[in-house]
Order: sequence, then C-alpha cells, then structure tokens
Amino acid sequence: MGFRYWLPPEVWTMVFQMFSEEDYDIESVRLTCKIFEELATPFLLPPPRIICAPLSGSLATLTAVSRHPVLRKSVMEVVYDCNRYHFVETITEYKEALRRAVPFLGQFKEPKSEEEDRDLKTAFSQYRQTYDDQATMENSGEVIACLCSALMRMPHVKKITISPNFDCFLDSQSYSKYFLEPDPAYNKAFLLMARVLSLTGTKIHDFNIERNDEPIGYRDPVGVNGALFRVMSNINLNHCCNAFRGLRSVTISADENDVAGWMTGNLAKILSRATDLESLYINGCYQSFQISAEYILSTTTWSRLTSLNVSHATLDQRDFLDLLRRHSVNLKDIYLFCVCLTNGSWKILLEGLKVSLTLQHISINYPSEDGKEIYIKQNALESYLLSNGPHPLSE
Repeated sequence: MGFRYWLPPEVWTMVFQMFSEEDYDIESVRLTCKIFEELATPFLLPPPRIICAPLSGSLATLTAVSRHPVLRKSVMEVVYDCNRYHFVETITEYKEALRRAVPFLGQFKEPKSEEEDRDLKTAFSQYRQTYDDQATMENSGEVIACLCSALMRMPHVKKITISPNFDCFLDSQSYSKYFLEPDPAYNKAFLLMARVLSLTGTKIHDFNIERNDEPIGYRDPVGVNGALFRVMSNINLNHCCNAFRGLRSVTISADENDVAGWMTGNLAKILSRATDLESLYINGCYQSFQISAEYILSTTTWSRLTSLNVSHATLDQRDFLDLLRRHSVNLKDIYLFCVCLTNGSWKILLEGLKVSLTLQHISINYPSEDGKEIYIKQNALESYLLSNGPHPLSE
C-alpha cells in the first residue's frame, strides 16, 4: 500500500465522498485496507445524519451509531421522527380510525375476501404492537435517556430536526394498505428535544421544525401550535430557553390552533435567547395565521440576523416594519411567501424598506392586504429596492 503516500488523506477523503454521492459500494472500499476503512467509514451515513423515533429498534440503532468510534464523529444532524401512534383497543375502533384517517377520507370499505380480512387483522395487530413498543419506550424513560446519552457521545452534531416525513417502523412490520398512519405530535417532540438539549448542554447551531411533505391531499399542513406555550411550565420554559442559546438558524412550522397559547409570549421569550441568531424562518401553514411581532417574533434585536423568511401568515404592517427596521444594520435577505398585511399596505412597507434597509436579495410571492391579492413583479421589486427603479406599486 506504499502508493498511498503519493496522495494525502484529504484527497482520499474527497474521493470517498464522491463515491458515496454516486452510490458506489463504499462498504467494499472500506475492506481494502485499514487506512481506507478509517477514511471511508464516515461516508456510510450520506448525508451525515441519523433518524430516530420513539421505537426500540430505532433507539437501538441510534445507540449503536453513537458508540461507533468513527461513525459517532461523522454525525452532524439528528432527525427526530415526531409521528406517534395512538391506543386502539379493538378492531372495530381500528376500522373507525381508518374511516376518519387520510388518505381514506371516508372511502374505507370492509374487506370483501378472506385475504383482505387477514390483511386487515394483521395491520391491526402490527399497529397495536407498534403502539405498545412506543408506549414502553416512553413510559420507561428510555427515549430521553437514549437521546441524551447519544448526543453526549456524538461531538459534531450541529443540527436538530423535528419532522413527520420519515417512516420509522418495527422490524417485524410488513406493508399493508390497511395500516393506519401515525399522526405528527410536534408539541411533544419540541419539548422532548428542548429538554434533551438543555440537560446535555449540547450546543447546536440549527434547530429545524419541518413541515409535513404532503400538506395537500393526504395531510393538512401542521406544526407546533399554541397549546404548547399555553400549558408550558416554568421548568419546560427554562429548558426551551437553554436549548435556544447559541442557535444561529431557527425554522419553525406552526399552525394557528390555540390563539391564546400563541399570545402568552412564551415563544418570543424562547427566541430572544438565541442571541447569535443569523437566520429565522417562520412557516405559518395557513395565511390566516396572525403572527404577532411582539408575542411571537419577539421584540429582541438580533445583532447578527441576516436572513428572514416568513410564509403563510398574516402580519401587522406597522409592527412588521418596526421589526425590519430594528435589524436594518445586518438584515440582507428577505423571503415572503403567501403573506397578508393588515393595518397598512405593501406600498407603505416597501417604501419603509427602501429607506431603512440595504438589502442584497428580496423575494415576495403571492402577497395580499386585508384579504385582497396584490401582484408584485419580481424584477420591478428588485429594481426598486436594490437599485433606483420606480416603485413597483406606484399608480
């Protein structure tokens, strides 16, 4: 293996990275020699993340990876599957749940053959087994214990993602059209990961609450809701504040349920602890979601905030402009999608942006004001705000 000295380890690492991206057999490459094993092993996890769920098999995999001498150092993101199974006692209740669930949408039909009947009973049995496994892991404290110990053993984790977009099942499960899909439980997952980060003192840079991939047709768009903050204890609030310290990027998918909870100001308190925040993305799921600059986005001035992204939400024009002006020194990129303004207009907002901010990029798609759709051409918007062009909404 003397020829290896002609190429430094950094070059071999680049080669193995390309192999992993092109679906070459990286496992066989590792068997060539000890040097290749050491350099190629990190690319067994492309991308360098691990997905876990509150199920015994998933937690066992997380533990195994976190104890591997090489793999544990290559994990940079932990994705927590926030889907949860519910207790269903009888097959009659299971059928009722199928009738209410998507994608059946009331189209569930009783089995018409012995094969279909066996399939239904098998699906019910597997669902119960999965629920029992999930309940055992949660009630025993195994979920939070595994997450805490794994994070402390993986030194390079910089991103936590909460997502319903990954399918985690028991190893014994087989496909069935009658299997009842689990439901996203964002609030529970948010508190769990906040406690894990707080208890371990793990300093991550990116906290991402991801919206579901199929919000139209199979599932409505959902995210954390106000109930999370309405019933939040002081202990949990402190855990959340600790978890957000040091964050540079925050993405929150949120739905408008429980308005009273959103108005507690608890999210604003949590966000204010992210003093190093550089990027903030708030996805409101529905345009009717009224996002308060004071109670939700916080009155904090983030001295390093360079990028702001808001989608599917309603904003008070004056409050939103005040927030943008507070960040006029460093804010360079603004992305607004399906945003409705109240108590003002887009014309006034753009005039305020022109005077107060020096932007590098801005994108506004499908805007409206007081329920009325507004059309703003992207090239005219950029010409006005980034150059010296005319106002895109001038009459």
